[in-house]
Amino acid sequence: MGFYNIALILLAIMFILVIIRSVIGPTIWDRLLGLSMLSAKIITFICLFALVSGKTMFLDVALIFSLLGFISNV
Repeated sequence: MGFYNIALILLAIMFILVIIRSVIGPTIWDRLLGLSMLSAKIITFICLFALVSGKTMFLDVALIFSLLGFISNV
């Protein structure tokens, strides 16, 4: 297994933990933080997928997604 495959597996585990935190968070702030973390994990996943596949188009998608995530938090 390569480094990128291990990173993708760890990222998938973090996805599950963040989703659990977002669903069962006792306060609205926990849920908001969980959704912000989920957005960051999705951006990381897209960047890692761009590295694995060798297509730079996915980096543009990650940039747009990060801008949308920033605007939604502000």
